[in-house]
Amino acid sequence: MSHRIIRALRVRPGFVTTAGFLLPLVTAVATTNAQAKVTTLASPFFRVSYDGETGRCDISRGSETPFLRQLTASATTAAGERRMTDNRYRHKVDIQPTEGLMGKGQQLIATATDQDGKIDFEFRVTLPDARDAVLIETICRNPSEEHPLRLPRIQPVRAILAEGAGCTWPDVTKILTNGKMYYDAGQVVDFRAGQDARSWWNIGLYRGEGQPGLVVGYVQNDTALGRIFVHYAKNGDASAPADTFSLIAESVYEEPFELAPGASVHSDPVAFLVADDVFSALETYAQTVGDLHHVRLNPIINGWCSWFNAYGSVSEAEVLRNAEFAARHLKGYGFEYVQIDDGFYRAFGDWEGNERFPHGMQWLAAKIRAMGLRPGIWLAPYVIAEGTEVHRQHPDWLVHRANGQLQQIGPGLVQDSEAARNASPKLYSLDITHPDAAEWLRGLFDQVANDWGYDFIKIDFVDWTLLAAERFHDPTVTAAAAYRKGIEIMRQAMGPDRHLLDCGPGAVSVGLIDSMRIELDQPPPTWKQYFLHPASTAPAAAKRYYFHKRTWINDADHIVLERLTLPQAQAATTIVALSGGTVMAGDRLTDLDTPRLDILRRAFPAYGEAARPIDLFESECPEVFALPVRKAFGQWLVLGVFNADENQPKTKHIPLARLGLAPAKRYVAFDFWNQRSVGEIRDALTVTCEPSSVRLLAIHEWRDTPHVISTSRHITQGGIELEDVTWDAATRTLRGVSLGPAGSSHYVFVHLPEARPWVQDHPFYAYDYGQYTLKVIEPHILRIQVRFPESGCVPWNVNLAGFFAGGRPQPEQPAAQQ
Repeated sequence: MSHRIIRALRVRPGFVTTAGFLLPLVTAVATTNAQAKVTTLASPFFRVSYDGETGRCDISRGSETPFLRQLTASATTAAGERRMTDNRYRHKVDIQPTEGLMGKGQQLIATATDQDGKIDFEFRVTLPDARDAVLIETICRNPSEEHPLRLPRIQPVRAILAEGAGCTWPDVTKILTNGKMYYDAGQVVDFRAGQDARSWWNIGLYRGEGQPGLVVGYVQNDTALGRIFVHYAKNGDASAPADTFSLIAESVYEEPFELAPGASVHSDPVAFLVADDVFSALETYAQTVGDLHHVRLNPIINGWCSWFNAYGSVSEAEVLRNAEFAARHLKGYGFEYVQIDDGFYRAFGDWEGNERFPHGMQWLAAKIRAMGLRPGIWLAPYVIAEGTEVHRQHPDWLVHRANGQLQQIGPGLVQDSEAARNASPKLYSLDITHPDAAEWLRGLFDQVANDWGYDFIKIDFVDWTLLAAERFHDPTVTAAAAYRKGIEIMRQAMGPDRHLLDCGPGAVSVGLIDSMRIELDQPPPTWKQYFLHPASTAPAAAKRYYFHKRTWINDADHIVLERLTLPQAQAATTIVALSGGTVMAGDRLTDLDTPRLDILRRAFPAYGEAARPIDLFESECPEVFALPVRKAFGQWLVLGVFNADENQPKTKHIPLARLGLAPAKRYVAFDFWNQRSVGEIRDALTVTCEPSSVRLLAIHEWRDTPHVISTSRHITQGGIELEDVTWDAATRTLRGVSLGPAGSSHYVFVHLPEARPWVQDHPFYAYDYGQYTLKVIEPHILRIQVRFPESGCVPWNVNLAGFFAGGRPQPEQPAAQQ
């Protein structure tokens, strides 16, 4: 990737129709006040004024409401900070039509030429014609013809109160931040309490329930690592408008980056996106990022990983033992992959199987495939151990320190410390800005994917290797560009149809990866792993839900149940399933008891859509997740209400409006794990959860006719295991088609609008009809037990008129059984 190339922003046809932003096209208008040297640009949503004398920019909502005032850009060089507002700069402003990331619009381009010849700026503000958004970016140029420029960071957006600038967005109470890597899922910052917000990539500003939402975020991180800072205190600036705060967007290139003579570097674009509420704004932001990078995702991974049951002691025999069990007991439920994790290799950088894998990694992949499963594998592609061939014969391929010595690496390792000196073996990082090192990386992924036959590759240990480099072989490559180059190499070698999971900065690798780890794994996997840590599974699934399937597939880590109580096991399984992403078992499957195995099965396969965390801005660890399920025959809401507290029960009162349901309508709910009706709901729902547990409800709009309300098979309660359901009013017959693995059975629950008081007589007996059994189990609930002795598809029907007529009911026979 060349630092000299400035990419044009492109958009797929029809993009402006996404997320409800399609509006009548109104072209942005540009005017110039020659006397004041102020250039103005306007769209239906924003107005931009750039002062050609001062190098400052004002952006307002509509024609008057302040939004960003006295905005400028700056750069940090080895010689200090330079700002566009410095009097050494001469400014020139141009307006151009554009058709890019957010459709058609107008772009203001302000060039600031340094009279001292140190660093030049090009400041761009884009107003889309049909989007409630602003796009800001800055390009810095080294005007020297001889000397490189050390440039660790630039600030394309600099609006600091102490400098007479700021961002105005009234009534902000909370700010959602993001972390750099999987181990930091971000925070919910209490802004009114005076807390500053520091975030990687993007932030979401929350005003309150149902209030307009604002997201500020980098929509591209191909060149830089983007950070956002928000500070509320006015620092004594009495002239600052109310509800105004400091806001900075900073593009980080890292210390070793040098801008070559005559070269330019891009900040990457920063978007300000407004929507009706903050959830919609977050989702629109993620969709914008995904569309910019032309995201194409391979199918979601459903399988098993060796890490949490074997750790670094994994063996060929252990992998095969679990694969054989999965092939017999889980494959029919949607289980597909067996992934070998850390511990199989001879040494970092020598990825052939060690003595615990005597037949080799290619042989093992073939054995897994022969079971009807697909093989996956873990790699730490940049870690090179002392004594390997790369270290001995090609030390020039490794990252070096500024003093020319090899840079020793390790998680949290301090150079020249006692721990570093005593490390055995010492570890180093591959430097893929060296062409031969890049080719070695390409060969590794070609071998693993195409020679060995692994369809799924998970990469790890990137934060303390390539991204921690003190200096690159090519100092004109930024850290972000180097990382993205590495992912490009992997993807090209693997091909487009194999699954790539990144345990790294997904904001940099988006468009090249399929899935991204989003949470911090904390062995051993106990209740803390799922609910108690701010970066554990539930908080991460909440704080990063909006990325799922828009930029990548969220990987909320493994389902590991052996250390959990049964209620905790149900909760852990539920939260992973509601994340919508990767479903990976992590137990030693052969040792899992029957109740926990039954719980695990209900998560396979992934439904694919992420639940919204309704209480996202109320806690660091949200506990209410809502997932709309839509099928051709109907739609309903799956609601997960969790209690993370291990000691006290919790009661939650949830207005239906917060769930996107109409308060004036009647609804009926069913409890999945307890297999009991919750009854009729109006206006609000009250749910009590026991300590460390979940209540998982299916909520349907009330009907005056019988309808399926739940099943016992899958978390979505019909999203996977129901192919079709119809009601024939003329014959009063409910028909359906259920799906299930051969040899299994599960329940389908039907809501009866007319209550049937219990009697020791029909219809509270069980009635068998071939592959299904009918029984009324509650006054409003008819249970259908569907059996799959051979076929994975069973049609069923219930003639309600006949069923309740008395005696032994005779339902209409399905065509498949006649």
